[in-house]
Amino acid sequence: MNTNKMGDCHRVCVLFFIIALTNTSGISQSFWFGAKGGGAMNFQSWGDGSFGGSVNRDPLFSLNGDFFIESLDEFHKGALYAQIGLHTRGSSYRFFSFNNVFSQQQGFKFRNLVSEIGAKKTFGENSKYMSYFILGVRGEYTLSTNLDTYVNFGQLFYPINEFVRKFNYGVTAGGGFEMPASDLSNVFIEFSLQPDLSFQYEQQPLFNIIDPWTSQPVNIGLRQVRNLSIEVKVGIKFLRKVEYID
Repeated sequence: MNTNKMGDCHRVCVLFFIIALTNTSGISQSFWFGAKGGGAMNFQSWGDGSFGGSVNRDPLFSLNGDFFIESLDEFHKGALYAQIGLHTRGSSYRFFSFNNVFSQQQGFKFRNLVSEIGAKKTFGENSKYMSYFILGVRGEYTLSTNLDTYVNFGQLFYPINEFVRKFNYGVTAGGGFEMPASDLSNVFIEFSLQPDLSFQYEQQPLFNIIDPWTSQPVNIGLRQVRNLSIEVKVGIKFLRKVEYID
């Protein structure tokens, strides 16, 4: 990959986060900031663009993390948040030997830099355990993949880096439970569903590709791969509180 192009993409993602951060913290001089991390179960729908032409692969498990900032919801009307983090998207494929002597699982990994902005609504602010819901939009840039691991297997069955879409976008919906840890910090557990609206991988039809098993030319149809992740995270956030004294 061109180094200058990757640097430009990184700067765009960071600028996106800074703008969102500025807009979020600008609502109030006081705001929350923190980090969260946990596990994800990632799925991919592999289709050919036709109705009913999708194949769901086995899940791929990964660890993800984010840094975030959140406006202080002083009047219980809702808050805005912005976050940036590293997430691995992908799927896996389990195959068996012809006599079922052994099985092996292969994982297709897409390591993405993820920027997200959204809204948060909390319920039970006056109780010890608070519940909340979030709804956001995401922009993602693929930093790297592990697809070169399978390059020697041929492109008949395995995806290749040339058809990976670097920029993707999607939505996030979820919720969680939050509990005060001190006067200026809270801990929480969060669940989210993250479907992509764009294709992580899109390969146009290819013709006269040599089948590595038969050495005969074959045609490969359209391949379109879309991500879906289910994430569970734990986190901690700290309050930057500004008080005015007359």
